[in-house]
Amino acid sequence: MRAAFHEKPGPPDVLQVGELPDPKPGARDVLIRVRASSLDRVDIYYREGSHGVTRCPLCPPHVGGRDIAGEVVAIGAEVDTFPVGARVVSSSFHAHAELAVAPAALTFPLPPNCSFAEGGAIPTAGRTAFAALMNQARIKAGEDVLIFAAGSGVGSFAIQIARAAGCRVIATAGSADKLERARDLGAECAINHYTEDVAVRVAEVTNGRGVDVVIDHVGTPVWKAAMLSLAPWGRFVTAGVTAGHRVDLHLGQVFVKGTQIMGVGRPDEAEMAEAMAGLLRLIERRQVRPVVHVTFPLEAIAEAHRLMERSDFFGKIVLTV
Repeated sequence: MRAAFHEKPGPPDVLQVGELPDPKPGARDVLIRVRASSLDRVDIYYREGSHGVTRCPLCPPHVGGRDIAGEVVAIGAEVDTFPVGARVVSSSFHAHAELAVAPAALTFPLPPNCSFAEGGAIPTAGRTAFAALMNQARIKAGEDVLIFAAGSGVGSFAIQIARAAGCRVIATAGSADKLERARDLGAECAINHYTEDVAVRVAEVTNGRGVDVVIDHVGTPVWKAAMLSLAPWGRFVTAGVTAGHRVDLHLGQVFVKGTQIMGVGRPDEAEMAEAMAGLLRLIERRQVRPVVHVTFPLEAIAEAHRLMERSDFFGKIVLTV
């Protein structure tokens, strides 16, 4: 099979596309002919060998990608949920290739209103946003939700999920174009986190009360604004630390305000499947849609990585295979 991979850490130029052995499904797996798969920040970290993510020198070539949309071509001995040829969306590893193995438990029918490119944008970012809002923060209709980095995959899904739940959304982004797109997705207020004071603007929008929930995956640069923006009894959920993980925490303020600070966590297979099923129901009802910024052919993997590094995109970057 053709696959995009790297054999040593480095800049995007270390990425190559070539032939690797076909993977074999286990008893509880499905083998999928990949039609589309998106990029995540962790793909950059693996390629760079950064953020504590490394591969051993003796390991086989590293194939990135965790999101899969495609067609089932083979099933394991204990799988009876999908016929060969079924159009599916799934979560696994090594998805930037023509073929990928995925657990049957994390494989679902591709919503009929989704293209393969849209399906490839769903699993990691969409499931993370759903779990952060619905499982951790447990948002309720009428609440105010602040979402940092609206242009990210998680951010673009989170805006829509919160709106579908009946919440008012305040979103941040770093350009006029991204702010406009956040409003198009349902954000009532969009704040430029480079040129505006987020906490001050949140206070203005909420008449000084603050928001009930903050969803963040940026980390250190937005921590202070996030804490200042929370209302009493507010809930903060971190889904990543792309720009830094060290913060200053005033425990006295946490105590006085009754703040809850949570991580989205590392869910087990059953929890991942539950979140994915809930997200797909929203997509099938057209309450949420995957936002695909651009698609690249597999051969342009290095160009896709460079775009992600520049953060000059809104939604998901998708590879078509």
